[in-house]
Amino acid sequence: MQRSLEPKKGKDRQLTDRGELPVPTNPVIMATLRAIYAGGSKPRWQSNSFGRPYYRHEARDGRISLFFESPPNFRSLIHPYYISTPRMDFIYSGKLRQIVSRLSVETADVFLILMSRIARLGHPLTGIARIGLDEIAKLRGVNLRHGSSRTLFEDFRQEVLRLADMRLTMSWKDYRGGGTVSLGRERPDRLLDILDMEYKKDGRTWTAFRFRCGQALSHFLDPEGLRWIGYYSKSLLRLNPYTEAFAKKLGTYWIMLGIIAGKKGQQPAATPRTILDFCGEAILWHAPGRTVDAFIRAHERLAEIGVLDTSAVLEPPDRGRGYFGEWLDQSLTVKLSEHLWRIREAPRKRLSPKRRRQREALSFVPSTVRDLQANPALIRQLRADRLLRQEELAGSLGVTRQTLSGYERGLRPLPEDKAIVLLDIWQRGSRR
Repeated sequence: MQRSLEPKKGKDRQLTDRGELPVPTNPVIMATLRAIYAGGSKPRWQSNSFGRPYYRHEARDGRISLFFESPPNFRSLIHPYYISTPRMDFIYSGKLRQIVSRLSVETADVFLILMSRIARLGHPLTGIARIGLDEIAKLRGVNLRHGSSRTLFEDFRQEVLRLADMRLTMSWKDYRGGGTVSLGRERPDRLLDILDMEYKKDGRTWTAFRFRCGQALSHFLDPEGLRWIGYYSKSLLRLNPYTEAFAKKLGTYWIMLGIIAGKKGQQPAATPRTILDFCGEAILWHAPGRTVDAFIRAHERLAEIGVLDTSAVLEPPDRGRGYFGEWLDQSLTVKLSEHLWRIREAPRKRLSPKRRRQREALSFVPSTVRDLQANPALIRQLRADRLLRQEELAGSLGVTRQTLSGYERGLRPLPEDKAIVLLDIWQRGSRR
């Protein structure tokens, strides 16, 4: 049973009514979403020689492998005196396959919500985020499951722990200086690091936990790395995960792709075959019409809830013999709603005088052009505070990325006219 949350008064209502969540998009996030969508009752994960499941994503820039590592006491639950034998390895692998079979679009929803908290951090590379399970429920638009809020919180808790048990290895192109970056060869990297969690079932229920991203994720959240920040539609989060799962997956794909394309001044484009692969869906060669109709209905739903402004022409010219293979490889272009990818200033909040003084004490903003010219490394702090990549800030200054990098590292003197623009951007973003 799933019920929508009723809008509340005051601050809670404002949080509920905001239409988007900030989310980063990068190879690790894309690979994780693929792995989650490839799970479920008919998982598309592979198995190693011990029968343990893993998911491998390969692309032009490298490869990422994801798998599950259970908590330290997991093996002792199988047998009090665990000995590595073929039979016990088979039992252990079977338990891991059960975890993969429980992955769902709701797992992806929870993952994206956690990533939205990471994206809000001023320094996501080292910062620690916090969220409660009740907050996840609000963002998902539900407050009961099977008539119980306790059951709902337990479901979300299990989703969080599944994500905490996910590990990965990675070999990927280094976007900063060329070459290849490899992580997890000696010891698999955590996708997320859950620092603490509290969950009380009896009496008053209170749930909250703190978390940070693993090394692979943080590599791409470095301001010097590939750091695309866009916005994920809450209306997509609130679609029913059972009856509208395909629309959820499609919407997630177009948002992730559209964030990058939009900031490059382009529109996202992909073939149905590529989209089906991302969504973990099998190609129904025996029922091509069903696949085409599902695409059309899902895109209409995405336009209805405001994820897409315009959709591609999805209907084939005709549905004669052999049309399905051509349609699968036909390039589809959509127009993502502009508010989902365009950078904008964070909503300004009214702060008490005490809170304002505390914030000013924690955050140094140069007051003069000379301050900025004397310490050009502050430009990096500006980009971190405003979630900007070098290319984006360089465009605002009318210089190349390499020139901006030279300013930041003190290799080039910062001209006064550029310093004035930077100071104006910083001070406008710092007023509360």
